[in-house]
Amino acid sequence: MLGKKGANQYTYGAEMTETTKKKISKSTSQMNLKRWSDPQNRIKHSEAMKKAVENNPDAYTSANRGRTKQIIFDDIKFQGQWELDFYKWAKEKGLDPVRPKSGFLYIWNGERTYFPDFYIKSLDLYIEVKGYETERDRSKWLQFPKKLCIIKQAEITKIKNNTFGAGSLVS
Repeated sequence: MLGKKGANQYTYGAEMTETTKKKISKSTSQMNLKRWSDPQNRIKHSEAMKKAVENNPDAYTSANRGRTKQIIFDDIKFQGQWELDFYKWAKEKGLDPVRPKSGFLYIWNGERTYFPDFYIKSLDLYIEVKGYETERDRSKWLQFPKKLCIIKQAEITKIKNNTFGAGSLVS
């Protein structure tokens, strides 16, 4: 339901009572729980997503997912300041970082596709800029078939302080 128009936006559900909002929230939660508890629904969803990645690889790169704020620079979408900091540093060093166009399969509760953040052709090296690391991340990195460098907070701090050398990528 479209609510009242604010200064620059519309507010949704502004005229609903708190009781109505809670009923809708509970109903939606129950629907989602039922939907995702059925293994067949999970399989169908997984297959649909795999097909979507195959048909639209540019839409499923690391440049359009994540929990951080998207930043556009040089007509590239970056997932947060750390990715942008690494990109600028690599460009300054003449490393020509690019976004990989194809993903790599790995196994984690089924078959999945991983898109590292960058590829540096001159080093034949993939780069992952990572904040919060999960078990799933470590699993896909262990299964990764190419050279991969993980850039974490310590490396970003060195990049910002201009104490990070290109040799650090391959050591």
